[in-house]
Amino acid sequence: MGLYTLFSYNVEVQYKSCLFSKAMLFTLILTILTLTLPFLVAYKSRGFWLRSQKFYEQPAIHFTYEYLLVAESDDPSYSIVCNSMKGYIGNDINNEEHCTEFQVQEHDVNSDGKVDLLDFKYYLDVPKERTITSVALIFLLDFQLKTICPLHMQSLAVINREFMTPPSGFKYLGDLQFYQISHLPCKPNMINTKYNNSILFTYAKAGHNNIVDSILDTYYMREVATHTNTLYSRIQNGHTGSMQVQASVRVPEMEIKYTPSLMQELKWAWPQYLSLAVIFYWIFNKIRLFVFFNRLFMAWEIVPWKKPNRKWCY
Repeated sequence: MGLYTLFSYNVEVQYKSCLFSKAMLFTLILTILTLTLPFLVAYKSRGFWLRSQKFYEQPAIHFTYEYLLVAESDDPSYSIVCNSMKGYIGNDINNEEHCTEFQVQEHDVNSDGKVDLLDFKYYLDVPKERTITSVALIFLLDFQLKTICPLHMQSLAVINREFMTPPSGFKYLGDLQFYQISHLPCKPNMINTKYNNSILFTYAKAGHNNIVDSILDTYYMREVATHTNTLYSRIQNGHTGSMQVQASVRVPEMEIKYTPSLMQELKWAWPQYLSLAVIFYWIFNKIRLFVFFNRLFMAWEIVPWKKPNRKWCY
């Protein structure tokens, strides 16, 4: 008749030694190695600390009704300039009477409460003796991120095009993109408002002779900004005495890079450390078993069925 295992338990064998002994020093060294070696291996293999993190979000975009359009002609001294900064104009802002109409529309395509598309239309009267050679459009946008890294800033959408033949119309289709040269700092319960100021109004009020270059030079030095990515554009040729400029800018979901917090770094690092610590613990535990079982260091073996001697160390 066969036997069946009904119950079992482990018998614990202990090895004891004095505080100042070789066995204690050996155990202390192995304990330190068990704790430090996993960290060193994980750190030297790179990727232990999380230096960068990213998320995706569609920003809340609104047109602030501050804009600047500069249409240069074949005469360097003659330009048509449409702007929203009346009373704060530099020397190169002139011939505004040729800006007959300006239209702007914000579209929420998917009805999620956020603007998905911005439509701009300009209608210009071009003198018959002049030919438009280039157009520069600058729109000021109110840009907000509201989820992981709150950010509120005034950004620009810049469109520039040169013409080889006299144009009667220009249509632009593109996407608004987020550009950054450094990671966003994410501070809890704080909104980053470092760049929440009107660039166009500031430089128009200062009265720079070349306001377009001044705006772009300053905007270029920002750590975070927006720019337009051209998808399609079309030019209608013809010297008709008028010109229509139409720009459609989509607002897609954007990739945002930010500096992770300490808790995020720890959540990333501890699985790497723990996975290596388990391996090193198993290896060093086998070494301890071999050393003490073979009595390579002096230590008292304590088993449950023997009465221990209380006078171990003197």
